[in-house]
Amino acid sequence: MIFIFLFIIILTLAIIVNLKVSRLNISTVAGAPIMAMGIMMKDILTEDFALPYISGIVFHLIILIAFWVIIHYTFDMLEGVFYSSHIKDPISSFSTGTWIAAISVITVLLSDKQFYTPSRILFFINLVLWLSYLGLAVRNYIYIFKATKKYSHQIHGGLLLTCVVTQSIVISGYTIFGVAFPTHFADILLIIGFLFYLLNFGIILFRYIHIPNKDLTESWTNTNCIIHGAMSITGVSLTFSHFEAFYILDFIWIVSFTLFLIIEAIEVFRSTQRVKKLGWKQGVFSYSPSQWARIFTFGTFLFFTERIPKGHHLLIDSLQNLVFLFLPILIVLLILIEVLLISLQVHQNFTRKDEPIHLPYENSRYSPQ
Repeated sequence: MIFIFLFIIILTLAIIVNLKVSRLNISTVAGAPIMAMGIMMKDILTEDFALPYISGIVFHLIILIAFWVIIHYTFDMLEGVFYSSHIKDPISSFSTGTWIAAISVITVLLSDKQFYTPSRILFFINLVLWLSYLGLAVRNYIYIFKATKKYSHQIHGGLLLTCVVTQSIVISGYTIFGVAFPTHFADILLIIGFLFYLLNFGIILFRYIHIPNKDLTESWTNTNCIIHGAMSITGVSLTFSHFEAFYILDFIWIVSFTLFLIIEAIEVFRSTQRVKKLGWKQGVFSYSPSQWARIFTFGTFLFFTERIPKGHHLLIDSLQNLVFLFLPILIVLLILIEVLLISLQVHQNFTRKDEPIHLPYENSRYSPQ
């Protein structure tokens, strides 16, 4: 009953905003904030750590955001712009995977809150969406391989969402159904997801080896953090399906940790370049929906670290302690910054008319920046 009430509130608000204020364009990566906030709730704002009412507030906020996103995608369908805005482009349409990953996160949270029937219904809906997404991905790969020169400069970490969404099905399946979730089906998903990782990592590597423009402010995007995030979620899915595979889990964790350090070191260097080129405000403190992907990847790595068993490798145990010490604080800080940035952007949209400095893709609904 509470979900129906929340939906009516959000629907009414969305209609008022779009009729009385302005038509809001919904980003293709709009599922990313749900993913980020959901993984934060799973990792950090548990009922054991935070007061129960704080966990409840965040949970219902996630549901409200999900309703807002669904309603605006429906508006796009009614206006006939859904395909052109979210599906048509063979690169940006990979980002529709955030919708599936977001639903997986919601099904996990619903199951944790003991809403078993809604979580199971959503799981099977999500499974159908995942199959549709596979078909979309195949179409996109055909476009990419047929016209590599045309699309190579647009390649980024968002392609790895094919891996993320596949592994998210495994995680949500085990969370909802437990040991009743078919092991063979989980293994098939794990293999598909890992193959997607290898394929897309190879495509991304090819792009950056052959790219003529070495300026990270133009060639590097926020979604490249999924390079380590997709590896982390692969490890998480293995902890559900093959928790006894200690050595494999340790190896994947080391790879994830190494990729985490490399990618985020590049991000720090890129940030310094952006500050020099664009200034602090536009270079670092400007909002993009894809920035939520970084928070999700951080949360996924933390979740993976929490789930791998200790006592098998002394170095890994020590590194785990460092992760537990710093990463939860960083995740909460990043979320607070994103909330502040999006609040400032909403305020500016209603009070300012001057145009900001645009980097590639910033004008699109996809906007990986």
